[in-house]
Amino acid sequence: MDYDVIVIGAGAGGLSAGASIAAGGLKTLVLEQADFVGGCASSFDRDGFRFDTGACIIEMARAHDWFYERLGLQREDYIKFIPTDPAFEMIDPLSGNRYLVPSSIEGVAEMIRQHSAEDAQAFTDFIRGPGRMLDELVDVVFTTPQGRLRHLAKVFTRFPRLITNARYLLTPYGKLVNDLFRHPFTRSFLSYYSAIGGLPPSIQSAVMLWGYYGERDGMFYPKGGMGELTRAMAKALIDVGGELQVGTSVQRLHLEKGKARGVVLEDGTIIRSRAVVSNVNARTLYLNMVGEEHIPGAIVKGLESYEFSPACAVAYLGLDYKPPMKAQHMIAMTSPELMDKFWSGFVNKNVAVPQGVGLVSSSTRENATPAPAGCHSLTFMTVAPRHPSSGEWSRIKWDYLDQGIDMVDALFLPGVKDHIIMKTIATPEDFENRLLIPNGSIYAFSMSIWSQMLFRPSNRSRCIRDLYLCGASTHCGSVPGAVCSGMIAADLVMGDMNGRRKR
Repeated sequence: MDYDVIVIGAGAGGLSAGASIAAGGLKTLVLEQADFVGGCASSFDRDGFRFDTGACIIEMARAHDWFYERLGLQREDYIKFIPTDPAFEMIDPLSGNRYLVPSSIEGVAEMIRQHSAEDAQAFTDFIRGPGRMLDELVDVVFTTPQGRLRHLAKVFTRFPRLITNARYLLTPYGKLVNDLFRHPFTRSFLSYYSAIGGLPPSIQSAVMLWGYYGERDGMFYPKGGMGELTRAMAKALIDVGGELQVGTSVQRLHLEKGKARGVVLEDGTIIRSRAVVSNVNARTLYLNMVGEEHIPGAIVKGLESYEFSPACAVAYLGLDYKPPMKAQHMIAMTSPELMDKFWSGFVNKNVAVPQGVGLVSSSTRENATPAPAGCHSLTFMTVAPRHPSSGEWSRIKWDYLDQGIDMVDALFLPGVKDHIIMKTIATPEDFENRLLIPNGSIYAFSMSIWSQMLFRPSNRSRCIRDLYLCGASTHCGSVPGAVCSGMIAADLVMGDMNGRRKR
């Protein structure tokens, strides 16, 4: 064998898996088709500005600490995290009011108390009880395999309170928010976590309310941009003895007697290994890189049944001034009912409209990323269809961008469009073509409760021996979820190999 383990894809999950396996003493190679690492958690430079490709904030920072700790390294030696406080500047488009959302739980409770003492108490009660329980649950789910029924049974055994608190898993987000809270402000304020999860309140699981407790340690931004986060992981991979090759595209898996025994590159080169870890989308892996002829029909049908998460478009603007933002991130506040109407009226009908502007960010607000002297960067993200009903993205993208700029100017930052000196946009089609993300869906598959844990593709393949999976399509569909999925896959690889050595 050329290597003990080959990892396909240098996203956060692939880098996490590769570094963890290499630190365990196995000869490991990570291959990446792009000429950079990170996928959606990367950055790029344009005209002197640095922009985050997709992900633009660090939540659940402890997942990154876990990664470095298991390598025997200190995270601070590789990447610095800058606290973002306030966490958000929130804009109510109906009233025009603006609110600064604190990073602390206590601050959020006080913010709610200014509108409703009853809701503030209800929020505090939730944080102290179900919120704490859900946080413990998330830590377990993030750090252990969840691909089998026995894994889920272990979770319920460890957290019997889940049975009596099942509504926090099964009730739609919007319904639970309306059940727990009375004031319209509270309901609208809390609804944005549904959008972060990539689903409307009527479908999103109420477990997303956990986010307020999960961010008790604060929200952060990596010094130098999101790309520095994954570049640091790549450096850690090299430092613990792993190898990394960028600009190397894998065409398919190399199989021997139903076992993963390496990869076949685009030029036909075969690199052999004892095991393979894939960070690519599970559907792409099985249907394109393994091939349906090697997979049971039931698994093929299961893969084809997965719903993709909504796609996104991201606009990147270079400004000749510092935008008047009071926080690094700005979001629009709306009620669960209006959010559902937007989803049913536009998203579900593949209508491309800039009304979906949900997150506006300026990484240069804290001088964290490069920009020309006196200039600043600005990005905004919208929910957008992969195949717009109005035509292909190549035809409508620039009009869509200009409409989005008009909306940001009207709602978030009046006058900003007079200060734009460069602009570009990445559409769902771009994410699919450049980063090989099917459908341009940054969360891979739907984030509903019925697409999580054992309902998502397993970290250990059920049909190809010595094949393991990590990344957004296997675990929670987020950056910390991807990082943790890599560590889970690494544990499975090393456990299986060590077991064989004993035999």
